[in-house]
Amino acid sequence: MLRRSLPVWLVLVCVAGPPARAQLPFARDLIPGRTPLERTGLERTWFSVIPLIGSERLVQISRTSDLLFAQTSLARLHTIDPETGRILWSAEMGGRTGFAAGTAANTWAVFATSANTLYGLDRGTGRMLWKVDLGTLPSSTPACDDSRVLVGMSDGMMKAFRLKYLDNKGSEHIYDKPIPLWSYHAGKAITTRPLPAEKLVAFGGGDHKAWVVLADDPTVIYRFTTGGAIGEGLGAYGARTLLIPSADKLLYATDLVTAKPLWNFPSGAPIEQAPLVAGEDIYVINTEGSLSSLDPKTGEPRWTISTQGGQLIAVSPTKVYLRSYNLDLFVVDRVTGRIVIDPAASHLRAGLNLREYPLYLVNRFNDRMYLGTRSGLILALREIGQVRPQLLRDPKQPPFGFIPPEGIELNPPPPPETPAENTTPEPAADAANPAGGEAKPQS
Repeated sequence: MLRRSLPVWLVLVCVAGPPARAQLPFARDLIPGRTPLERTGLERTWFSVIPLIGSERLVQISRTSDLLFAQTSLARLHTIDPETGRILWSAEMGGRTGFAAGTAANTWAVFATSANTLYGLDRGTGRMLWKVDLGTLPSSTPACDDSRVLVGMSDGMMKAFRLKYLDNKGSEHIYDKPIPLWSYHAGKAITTRPLPAEKLVAFGGGDHKAWVVLADDPTVIYRFTTGGAIGEGLGAYGARTLLIPSADKLLYATDLVTAKPLWNFPSGAPIEQAPLVAGEDIYVINTEGSLSSLDPKTGEPRWTISTQGGQLIAVSPTKVYLRSYNLDLFVVDRVTGRIVIDPAASHLRAGLNLREYPLYLVNRFNDRMYLGTRSGLILALREIGQVRPQLLRDPKQPPFGFIPPEGIELNPPPPPETPAENTTPEPAADAANPAGGEAKPQS
């Protein structure tokens, strides 16, 4: 028996050969090597390959605070651990599409759109919880908190859905299917991602206005009018400062609750990209590539430089990272605004070629950089030695939109009381100076 099986075993070994390297759907030199990365002060965290079928292509990468998402032209969604690159689960959402609007997630679900359908997926497994026909095509990335999901529509509607309810005993339950909560018509197609803020929601309408509404009731708190289209996303600093980018070349800062204007920053060109807030710095870039670092309390620029059409992608404790118009890396010192590595230096002198990575995201959570190719390769980069992600917002801070239990004071405080008359005894008068005080020379 052994003699008969031995030749077969030998044939199998000869055919199979030694343990082979995985066949990758791209050239190996597409993955940046250690040397060019080190020359730019970076190292590779991981790379991952998204499985594609036939002519399927990767069309979008996005992330939430602790998940990374890859969406394909066949409406497949892959969820990835942003620190390891491990694919956690995959889900299918409808048929072929060439467009993806990004993804949102809360503590128990993931939300994404495909064509005119909004999908709710189990956060842990990707199992479909429900799907809702939106009636028309969405035009913004969805946003959510634990109780609501919101999406802007191409017909100018902002739609909100309720996800949970309380029973008679006060226990919380999840609806089998989300319930329409409210909708507002805000002009043309809404391309600004809505911003949940505890009991409020802020969003940019197609009517050149930023809207602030109650999260659970169809009540408009106020509308903030600008002179141009609102950018792709609003910004948030602290618990109350709402940042509104506009095509009228201004970045507006206003109090989220009271609508009190705080400051305006004239950028010199339309602002489309949402401002990036990192600690006590606000970074804003306009369509001409002018990048400014602003004081969040006053709006005064600490520095401004030209990036020749760059786009923000990440901020580390010491650097600001951008991509140039031809997708090369651009590095700026965070404190001074000095250009550390320009696109020519990163591509030609350092030899870091990222031009085959047209997909990227703006990381608003920590210092990691994520780039993708249409063929399904995703690359994660970090500064050398930054093993732990560096958060851009202190997790101990109150959430945006937080209102303390004692409420807020909408009216200005009363003027201080007139101080009481001075009862300090005056200096004693003398013959030479009957009025007291400093004596004056006699004439």
